[in-house]
Amino acid sequence: MDKLFDLNIEQVLENWSKADALREIIANALDEQVLSNTKTIDIYKDKDTWHIRDYGRGIKYIHFTQNENDEKIRSDKLIGKFGVGLKDSLAVLFRHGCKVVIESKFNHVETKMALKSGFDIQTLHAEFKDATDDAMVGTDFAIQGISDKDMGDAKHRFLVFNQLTLLESTKYGEVYTCEKEQIPSVYINGVKVAEEMNFMFNYNITSMNAQIRKALNRERSNVGRTAYADTVKNILKSCKKDDVLLPLVDDLQNRMMGTNKDETAWVDVATHAAKALNGNGNVVFMTPLQRDELTAQQVEILEQSGKKLVMVTDDVFGKINGNVETFDDVYNDYYDSFQYKYVNYQDLSPAEQKVFDLRNQIIDYLRPAYKVCSNIIVSENIRVGILGSSTEGVHEGNTIIIKRSVLSDAKRFCGVLAHELCHHQHGYEDNTRKFENDLTDMLGYSIYNIITQN
Repeated sequence: MDKLFDLNIEQVLENWSKADALREIIANALDEQVLSNTKTIDIYKDKDTWHIRDYGRGIKYIHFTQNENDEKIRSDKLIGKFGVGLKDSLAVLFRHGCKVVIESKFNHVETKMALKSGFDIQTLHAEFKDATDDAMVGTDFAIQGISDKDMGDAKHRFLVFNQLTLLESTKYGEVYTCEKEQIPSVYINGVKVAEEMNFMFNYNITSMNAQIRKALNRERSNVGRTAYADTVKNILKSCKKDDVLLPLVDDLQNRMMGTNKDETAWVDVATHAAKALNGNGNVVFMTPLQRDELTAQQVEILEQSGKKLVMVTDDVFGKINGNVETFDDVYNDYYDSFQYKYVNYQDLSPAEQKVFDLRNQIIDYLRPAYKVCSNIIVSENIRVGILGSSTEGVHEGNTIIIKRSVLSDAKRFCGVLAHELCHHQHGYEDNTRKFENDLTDMLGYSIYNIITQN
């Protein structure tokens, strides 16, 4: 005997489209798939009828009531809780002139308008008939009157149908790729709840807090950012893979121009990405001002290191300094690993030997007044100082090393050697007042002797 179940609906959700209604049916099917641990749902078209089919326990009349579902409330993997989605979807589809037939092993169900029991008013009812197949597995929704676009729009609201590439999973949720033509979205347990035009990735929140639960509205869409922003931050701050960290760090440099994505505007996320990516040893961080102050020699050291330069804002650098590699670290590595390529005297060309022999005359000239260094050698390469002060000669302990290319110019050789002999006098560093005083004293000594001797 046919039975009518009053859905107690007259006119509701007039702003809902067919796709909105289909979303609720699909969501219920996906929830049942999870709860019953059954195979993947099917969505397919048979002539003019679209089917949404799950392989769970089968729908019963109790599912048409509006009450809290304890099973769904206990699960953190689902969104639906109160049983309103099914009733809403049936009402919207009926209003749009769509025919819906629901089949399970328990019932054959259709919808129709009928008088509300005891009252002169018509409401939407579910008409229950005997099941056509009492051995059927799961539930099938057969819907007529919807277009391919309607179904496409509905499916687009679910992560499972969007073919996104998973980049990393965390205890808070998942990060997915976002192609250039896509609008980045935020999903909760696989259902889209918001679109974010200036996000870098797609996110699926799998751990819902009280703030998110409170913010989820009946439509499960256009949820405000304040509801999920902290969870998205926690997802990113839990990420460890380069697939996520590298794009974030690359985008940090766009902060200076104001063209960065919203994720890197969060300082704590930017800081985490910088610190985490630093662990792979392939990046070095500095601010734009620090980069501008690098000498040409220091830039050369940076290039030789093979490390990727990442410029960050002062606020980010202030938080990561001491935890990431900076130029000072790059230089220390360079200093510790540098190896000279010494050149024996006999391997110099006759012209180079002639210039190099001038060292003896220079030493003899300065010896009466200065502590001179007699251990002077030639190298094909030279180590750059931390201040980039000399690329042609260095003073190290009791040794002066001259770059071989200097021997092509006698005047240049005399100047470089005199400069390094001045370092040898007291060991003062370049660009200090004490070294400048020593250099001035040596220059005065030489000019005075030249003038007085002439």
